[in-house]
Amino acid sequence: EMAGLLLVALAAARARVLPQPRVMASFARARAPIRGMVPPAGAMPASGGDNLYRKFGITEDADYDEIVAAYERLCSKNAGDKKELIRLEVAKDRILEDRLRRRMSGALQSKVVESSWDRAQRLKKRRPFNEYLPPYVRKFFEKPDEKFAINLGIFFALVSGAALLLPAMASTGMSLAFLVANGVIYNKGLPEKQEDTGRRTELKPLLSTLGITTILGGLGFSLGVLLAGLLFPDGSLQATGLIGALTVAGLGFATLFFKVQDV
Repeated sequence: EMAGLLLVALAAARARVLPQPRVMASFARARAPIRGMVPPAGAMPASGGDNLYRKFGITEDADYDEIVAAYERLCSKNAGDKKELIRLEVAKDRILEDRLRRRMSGALQSKVVESSWDRAQRLKKRRPFNEYLPPYVRKFFEKPDEKFAINLGIFFALVSGAALLLPAMASTGMSLAFLVANGVIYNKGLPEKQEDTGRRTELKPLLSTLGITTILGGLGFSLGVLLAGLLFPDGSLQATGLIGALTVAGLGFATLFFKVQDV
């Protein structure tokens, strides 16, 4: 009798420990994915996500513009099929959701390319060239506009080239370049229209102009003498032409980048 009671107790305890088939079925249904739900990143089934990317003709790292372009292309191709258009809309949403989920999880890296506007803004933040100059030189420095630079560049290039090709005219070219450089630098920044009574020449801007042209023209002259001694040790006319060309180049640089008014 005691053995029978013990067997009954063991059977009852086993029935309480083991889950019932109905409970197991409910548990299995709870773990089953809901129909139509997009699975997590990396778990999208081949019959769903992978096929959607292939259907759109894009890769899994395609950006938003590529996805929309593929969607619009397929919509145009299936313009008369309303059911297909609905399927395409759903597919596009699933791809975008999958892309967002992978982006948030770190599995998708951004492919943003720097735009021309962003590049322009970044270049604006670069340190200007004149900030590398000493303070007492910086106030005389001015970046020329494009039209002014082209016009002056052509003039000084012609005079410098003439000095190289016609060494006998090198001294004349240097004199002409010196006069033009002084006139342009002194008048840079002044109003173009003046009264008929004329304008009184100010001493300080004039001295600054002569100092700038003398220094930069002298640097070009010194460089020309050095190179002429290396290239033309016999002191031929080509040496004179080279000295004249580099002197004109120094004066041209001064004319393009320096000013004396309002400093």
